[in-house]
Amino acid sequence: MKLSTIAVFFVITAFAAPAFGQNIAWFNPNKLLKNSAAGKKVIASQQTLQKKFENERKAAEKPLQTEKDQIEKDWKAFQENQSVLNAKERKKRLAALKSRYDNWVEKVKKIQVKLAKLQQKLSADFQKVAEPFSVKMKKAAASVAASNGYAYIIAHDPANPTVLLYAKPSLDVTEKIIALLGE
Repeated sequence: MKLSTIAVFFVITAFAAPAFGQNIAWFNPNKLLKNSAAGKKVIASQQTLQKKFENERKAAEKPLQTEKDQIEKDWKAFQENQSVLNAKERKKRLAALKSRYDNWVEKVKKIQVKLAKLQQKLSADFQKVAEPFSVKMKKAAASVAASNGYAYIIAHDPANPTVLLYAKPSLDVTEKIIALLGE
């Protein structure tokens, strides 16, 4: 029991010592994106690329949906009329339906591969826009930290806290970073 208490005390003091006396500030990355011209460009780029993907997806899926609907319609008609068909005709129509369905499945797979490649390309295109913003943002945060004596600046969204569950509003340096981004 004593050993574990000493170990806990050691761990707490080991991690607390470097942070003691250090100034910490935070910024809201969502606010930064929405309120800076550079951030707005990143958002606009993301929306444009997302819209492009959605348009491509819809254009690719529409004929497949039409074909699927027709196969289902023909399948229902086959099921309703199979009792009046002789065995040879039933087998022939069933084989034709199966072949159409198999072809449709292959088309779906090809479209999925095509859309996955498109999504990868659009993601790479987005990174080309987002990376310069990220570099600029990090430089601005470093400048705010240096000029205000902050040891750490943490990204924190008060509306959706994930790591930092609370941040003192007076330590928010988002506006300073926006100003340094030249907006």
